[in-house]
Amino acid sequence: MNEVIDYLQKKGIAFRPEGKEVVIKCPVCDKNKLSINTESQVFQCFYCKAKNPSAFTVRGHLSKLKEFWGDIVPVAPITNPTLEAKKKAIDFTDMADRYHYDLLNNNKAKKYLIKRGYNLADIKRFKFGVVRHHKQDWISIPSIVHNVVKLIKYRKLLPDETPDMGKYTREPGGESVMWNEDALEKYDDIIVAEGEFDGSTLVKYEYDNTVGATVGAGTLDTAWYDKLVLKNKIYLVMDSDSPGQIAAREVWATRLGVDKCYNVTLPEGEDVNSYFKSHTKDDFDLLLEKAERFTVKGVSSITDALYSLYEQVEFGDNLTVWPLPWPSINGIIGGGLSRRRLLVLGGQSASGKTSMAMQIAYHFATVHKLPVFVFCLEMPETDLALKVIQLRKDLTLNEINPHDALVYATEVEGIPIYFGYSSSITTEIFYNTMKEVRNRYGVAFGVFDNLQLLIRSDKESDIGIASRAFKNLVMDLNVMFCLISQPRKLNSENNPTMDTLKGSVTIQQDADYVLLIHRKRLKGMEEGAFDSLTYAINDKARFAAGGTRKLNFIGEKSRFEEITT
Repeated sequence: MNEVIDYLQKKGIAFRPEGKEVVIKCPVCDKNKLSINTESQVFQCFYCKAKNPSAFTVRGHLSKLKEFWGDIVPVAPITNPTLEAKKKAIDFTDMADRYHYDLLNNNKAKKYLIKRGYNLADIKRFKFGVVRHHKQDWISIPSIVHNVVKLIKYRKLLPDETPDMGKYTREPGGESVMWNEDALEKYDDIIVAEGEFDGSTLVKYEYDNTVGATVGAGTLDTAWYDKLVLKNKIYLVMDSDSPGQIAAREVWATRLGVDKCYNVTLPEGEDVNSYFKSHTKDDFDLLLEKAERFTVKGVSSITDALYSLYEQVEFGDNLTVWPLPWPSINGIIGGGLSRRRLLVLGGQSASGKTSMAMQIAYHFATVHKLPVFVFCLEMPETDLALKVIQLRKDLTLNEINPHDALVYATEVEGIPIYFGYSSSITTEIFYNTMKEVRNRYGVAFGVFDNLQLLIRSDKESDIGIASRAFKNLVMDLNVMFCLISQPRKLNSENNPTMDTLKGSVTIQQDADYVLLIHRKRLKGMEEGAFDSLTYAINDKARFAAGGTRKLNFIGEKSRFEEITT
């Protein structure tokens, strides 16, 4: 079933098919003028475009309609006005001009570019330059947006006098724009190349609708996503090696949509720049004609599956294990978490489940550099943000001054942690939301706190349906996930087992790991006072032996630590 049609039918929204489009009543102008492309999922209302150009219905992606109708929880990055002002002020144009002037008088640099297939007109058009930095000669490659150089990348010239440095580097402070980003404002069909040289080679051969990734094939920046997701068709021209092809499929096509992305397959061992040394524009036109959409997940032959396994082992991160913050816990869960794994975290009320989940999320975002999404039904995002500050600065809650919030914001700037909340959340809405943050922000690890607040019913069947939904989520979206769950009993002197969790039968089936934390209540103390000694019990480990380890919970700092003595 097509996702657009399936969604409209579930919502009970009447539509009229017109080829690859469906037409519905616009929620803004109330006229039957809103058209949705069933492949690209891009919509536009022709009436609003003419009469109300500021309306969100003028052009957008299906996800915006889902958000408007309450089927996706709005999640937006925290913007820093100072940072946004800096981005607008970035202008390396004079620097790029100097480097370009120097290149025109540098035969060594010109010879290098000529060998790569560029003539003097190309060199001037793309404003290539040369500079000597760190006792090394570099070709400078500017990325220009609206006639302003926003980023300069550098490529080493031989001889390599700095073997400790990579082949590429960049001017500090530059904005991660796409090469030839202005093309995104002019064309609905876009070619994405794996870098500046590949992109400029295609533009040289009159593929003016080409943009180039400037941060590596495996990175799809959120700002790029927001623009590319509105395109009707995207040709992905990544390197022919396995890393390039995995990035094309698992990053670009998965997040932007397999129905709109077409894979342009280069000959083995070739990139775009090398391809045109022995091929013509007509040859590349044939590659575009033969480009195919990526295979739909869930349908593959045994040969495909084994090739996929080889690629994962050799080049991908599906089998990568990302350790948690505590080596002792990693020892009982097989070293850490990997994609498509569901961790259920259980424990009595006030035992520190949310703090542990936040510590894992913070660790993944700062140590492993993976974007994370935390959805909490018990705490507002401000309280969760305070836990991040506590972890970042090793402070107690009383030591944090709320009046310094803007200062704290600059210190955690760039940490890819996103928060979500909705009082009317359902499993389907959360699935849609998690898919959106996976697509838009590249989220690889999610937290939901907690299952029993989502499902208020005591029926095992209701909890089972929700548990299965979270398992489907990690499998469908290729992410790691931590689902917090409550036990039937609030406290026990004995270490709990997964049988104490509500809906334990289905949780046992769906979870890859069930990690339970237990702290004994302090006798004679007020309600909710627990010993800091924490028993962490892996009562189910699909890929490990399991076991019990001890941690120390520093409640005032919302932090679990290893016990070293």
